[in-house]
Amino acid sequence: MATLSKKPANVFAPTLSRRQFIKVGGALAVGFSFVGPGLLQADTAKPSLTKNSLDPTLGSSWIEIHPDNTVLIRTGKSDFGQGSTFTAYRQIVAEELSMPFESITTVISGDTDRTPDGSGAFDFLGRGTPNIRKAAAYTHQALLDLASERLGTPKDKLSVKDGIVSGGGKSISYGDLVKDQQLKLTIPVRGELTSIMGLTIDGDPPMKPVSEYTVIGKSFKNSITASKVAAKETWATDVRLPGMLHARVVHPKTLGSTLISAGQLDKTKFPNSQVVVKGNLVGVVAATEWEAIQSAAQVASATKWTEWKGLPGNAKLYQHLREEADWKTAAVAEGRANKGDAGAALSSGNKKLSATYQLPYMKHAPIGPTMALADVKPDGAVHIYTHNQNPQELRGEIAMMLRTTPDHVIVHSYPGPGHYGRSNGGNAGAEDEAVILSQAVGKPVRVQWMRADDMQWSTQSPAAFSDVQISIDEKGKLAAYQIDHFMPAMQDDRLIGAVLAGLPTMPAPDGHGDFVSSTVNNISDPWVYAPVANVTERGHGTFQVGQKASPLAVGLRDHSMRTPGQFQQNYPRELAISEAAALAGVDALQFRLDHANEERVIGVLKAVQDASGWETRSSPRPDAVATGLTPVRGRGVSLMFRSGTYWACVCAIAVVPATGAITVEKYTIAVDPGIVVNPVQLKRNVEGGAVMGISHALFEEVTFNESGITQNNWMSYPIPTMKHIPEIKVVLLNNPKVGAYGGGSEAANALAAPAIAAALHDATGRVLRRLPLKPAYVQALLKT
Repeated sequence: MATLSKKPANVFAPTLSRRQFIKVGGALAVGFSFVGPGLLQADTAKPSLTKNSLDPTLGSSWIEIHPDNTVLIRTGKSDFGQGSTFTAYRQIVAEELSMPFESITTVISGDTDRTPDGSGAFDFLGRGTPNIRKAAAYTHQALLDLASERLGTPKDKLSVKDGIVSGGGKSISYGDLVKDQQLKLTIPVRGELTSIMGLTIDGDPPMKPVSEYTVIGKSFKNSITASKVAAKETWATDVRLPGMLHARVVHPKTLGSTLISAGQLDKTKFPNSQVVVKGNLVGVVAATEWEAIQSAAQVASATKWTEWKGLPGNAKLYQHLREEADWKTAAVAEGRANKGDAGAALSSGNKKLSATYQLPYMKHAPIGPTMALADVKPDGAVHIYTHNQNPQELRGEIAMMLRTTPDHVIVHSYPGPGHYGRSNGGNAGAEDEAVILSQAVGKPVRVQWMRADDMQWSTQSPAAFSDVQISIDEKGKLAAYQIDHFMPAMQDDRLIGAVLAGLPTMPAPDGHGDFVSSTVNNISDPWVYAPVANVTERGHGTFQVGQKASPLAVGLRDHSMRTPGQFQQNYPRELAISEAAALAGVDALQFRLDHANEERVIGVLKAVQDASGWETRSSPRPDAVATGLTPVRGRGVSLMFRSGTYWACVCAIAVVPATGAITVEKYTIAVDPGIVVNPVQLKRNVEGGAVMGISHALFEEVTFNESGITQNNWMSYPIPTMKHIPEIKVVLLNNPKVGAYGGGSEAANALAAPAIAAALHDATGRVLRRLPLKPAYVQALLKT
């Protein structure tokens, strides 16, 4: 069983042929280049190394082969419950090396001083070729070269099975090959280690043909699950250091309040507590966690802040976005699929649909609030212990805040409660505050956010609205499709503690930022209805709501969340397509098939059609009812292409018109990711995404007044419980001829909303174009 090794408390590159593997000084190396600002040394063509970092050009920084023929692998991608690092990555390495899955015994992930590449807990399969696959392919070729020399057999005459190289009547294990010497590889890499995407292995090493796979495609258990369930795993919240103090942060009264005066600490009640003030950051540090909680509450009650009212309030959100937001500063993004003349076709259509669709802010709310333990040493070294999606970028951000270099910062990654997207740009909220407080008191400090902190001071997925116009021709086909997407900036990676303390941090998203920190709203939902002749998709972006008005420059901070941007764009498109089918009098699933010509699109639609028992007919159903206490039923369908994977979803619901309560009774989803690496783990990820999607569709909405977010617990921000979970059926379409691994975690959450909304229309004849589909909104719609 593989272990998570812990010490105690766009690959667009030149092809490298096999002849480019060269022998250097008795060891093997690969010709390489390393491209990145400040990292290229022209005299040696070797990157300058950052202290407390592995050399990414060394093969052993990625893969270690031990004398007993077991293997250790390293990846900068932290596990956030997807399990890819402990299943898919082990399978990929085992496959490229022609070894048993069980030979990959150790996985090191996340730790910035023990992994080579960085990047975040997203896109694990790297659009089909993750770093670890190329590292394994390079390693395999080097091992074959060494075996050829050792066995005296031409390389092309060698074969490998179970980590044993055979040829010329002789054989030798990988372990014996490297036993008496270090296998040295020079791996070609490019990129910025502490950027959101980290480093990418370059080149095109020969990789194992799909037809020869023996490990990929099989189901293996996630090796870390058992230790988590048995409480043997060390979680971030369990880490303790000698002399460690506990802390709570007294956050400002509003999202724009500045500090007037910090409350005085009652030393008679809390003799071991200390107040730390830096700018608008107020922290309370104590010897025990309970005293930190109590003393922070006492300080908070006496702390004075300025008043601020600069938000529109959620009741006026969409009016504010349409009438007051600045949609002119950011460039308008045009869709890559735009073609024809949608405007002309819209004016001459036989039937027309014109509608607006609205999505609310939603929280990245982990079940356990964010926490981090920081230890700022007297010599300037900084150690952070946390659960984070992108430890290397966090490292760079902390270095910026402290006006130092990443050499001095080490991030230690541990398991913890998941949040999909919140820290993919480097921070979840508590990490920088822990560093600031540790530096102030000269001891390790553990900062634990309370539930209210997590709800009110963390980022959220941005709200959005879309205006759609569709025309249907006399044959019942789409003559034109036009959509304008409006969404505030999606990726605010600023350290909130640094912002409050007035310390250096990256700028807020603006029109001049890069692709992740820009206000530009790019079209991120690939068009899948190729036969449509006239298509116009436009993306309009703006600044975060309240950001410019807030004296803190905070406002409603947004951040990408599972299926980021595409969720906000796919929901209106897919619900509008279902409405267009109804307008044409055509079955919603058949309507999609009629407008598709890509084999994989057709494949997932037919698969979900069969698996869900879909009855071909138009919507709404003939006996649709919008009144009464008797539940009425409906079904809806949605479609998406994301990260190399095609998805189709059918949701069957029951709704009680008189109360507006919706129950999802069955969720069926078909997935074509190309090559299915691990069927059981892919199915598990899809099921998790489905549950998250149901939560988004039916429950989740951030509420706020003119000063800040008003929710502070799970009662005010509800999510599903077990009673809300439907029957979930996952259909996996293994498609080896694609030759690549597609993403298998995102998309499942985004597909639920348009399918459930279409099912509501099917059941009642009414369309609710605003999420979430909670009872009050549904009831109000059905009463009109």
